[in-house]
Amino acid sequence: MIAKDYQLFVLCILYLLNILKDVSLKKMTKMTNFSRKIRKYPILAKWLFLIILILSFSSWIYLIFNPQLLINIFSQNWCKDFELNDNLSCGEESLFTKNKFPLFQQGNFKKAVDFFTKQRLNNQNNPEILIYLNNAKLMQQGKKSYTIAIVIPINQDARGIAEALLRGAAQFQEDFNKDPKNPGLKILVVNDENKPDTVDKLAEHLLSKNDVIAVIGHYTSEVTKAALPVYQKNKVVVIAPATAARKSLFSGKKVLPNFLFRTIPSVKLQIPKLIEQLQLSQLAIKEKVAVFYNPNSTFSQSAFEEFRNQLGASKIIEQDISISKFMPRKILNEVRQQGAKALILIPDGKVNHYSFKNTLNLIDVNEDQLPMAGYSTLYDETILYKQNVKKLLIVVPWHPLSSPNKEMIQRAKQLWGTANIGVQTGISYDATLVLTKALEKVSISASLPNQRLAIQQQLNNIKQVTGGASGTISFDNDGDMIENTSQIVRVIPTKCAISGAIFVPMNYDLTKLDCQQMIKNSKINK
Repeated sequence: MIAKDYQLFVLCILYLLNILKDVSLKKMTKMTNFSRKIRKYPILAKWLFLIILILSFSSWIYLIFNPQLLINIFSQNWCKDFELNDNLSCGEESLFTKNKFPLFQQGNFKKAVDFFTKQRLNNQNNPEILIYLNNAKLMQQGKKSYTIAIVIPINQDARGIAEALLRGAAQFQEDFNKDPKNPGLKILVVNDENKPDTVDKLAEHLLSKNDVIAVIGHYTSEVTKAALPVYQKNKVVVIAPATAARKSLFSGKKVLPNFLFRTIPSVKLQIPKLIEQLQLSQLAIKEKVAVFYNPNSTFSQSAFEEFRNQLGASKIIEQDISISKFMPRKILNEVRQQGAKALILIPDGKVNHYSFKNTLNLIDVNEDQLPMAGYSTLYDETILYKQNVKKLLIVVPWHPLSSPNKEMIQRAKQLWGTANIGVQTGISYDATLVLTKALEKVSISASLPNQRLAIQQQLNNIKQVTGGASGTISFDNDGDMIENTSQIVRVIPTKCAISGAIFVPMNYDLTKLDCQQMIKNSKINK
């Protein structure tokens, strides 16, 4: 409202000056020198000077009583065009709690920095607050900055996953912005709600912001697949830290130019590790494997097909884990009668309402009788509270306890006040790292379309990125990660967590666990 009033005020001034200009032009059409005009029309000059003096005085009085206008004009408020409650936030609101942060939204960044600093002291493990704090610092400093977006699934089922993904990006932003040699890095937090049906509109809304140069996300393959056409059309790079299969994302088609880059191993690389660990290639003639998956899930379907390709269709008992009337005990008995010697569990990333819940029920009724194995979608705190998971193995893209980047892990412990670092934290850290490497040769003064295109070109030219949570990262010609950093983890009982169990890599030395910090983290999360 203030801005509109002032705009009307300025228009009135310009209108009056324009009238004076017309009057003076009519009377001075033959004059070419301003000093000669003044000497010839002293009365007009005096009146003009008086009007300018009055208008200037009025303007200053207006600004004295409306100081926020000066803040909005000179701060280049990055968030001034953002709405509330639109699943996007750069610091004006929390997408987790729905709390509003008016100091940031109004452009009062000095006070916003103080506010977020106090909030962080109260909750050190909150990555959203740390991102908004760093955004506010950059705005207060007026430092030239790049703006990227990270898209996460904030809903009741996937809240923990969303927070873990944010921690990786927040940690990298914190350290990146502390280096005076770097330009600023702002992060826009986006909630896709894990909904494939609405994510295309969300992506269009996101890219309408005139400073978002690239995107990190989404978490599930289904949501990523639905949003990809928007990114491809707008020529915006999206770095996918969690989607495990390119072929299924593009429905088997090769799309050029490519704007999708994946920073985790594909299912094709991960499956052999599970097959080897469970010795499934040594099954007898009549022995089989029961694979439980969601045939309507992009990720789950692609993982199932890869299992079938590598083991052979004759060795697979196919079961839909996503149906509403799933009867775990009955189905378990049926697959055992058909010769199942192991259970492969591939629920989707909590897009389907029943998939993950049915998997938990199946684990319960199995009672650790048949060996079980699955994907990182099972790397969930809920699993740790289960009693019958001694025979459960999970393949993950990396694990903090076996990470080659000890410095990054140590920094995470310090930043979040915990030794319990999630798998999702590492994969989002790596995605942010790769993106900033591309930014090193992108002009911060270039136009937005040129910046977006330059990022894609740089990622195509990057041979290798070092310093990732998972180690070294490089891409093949399609934009997929070459290295296979996958780990097999299991659940072990321990007093190091309130849940009574933790995920650890196979053959990990349990004496190295930092129990004190892990218990602290469990209490924070509770």
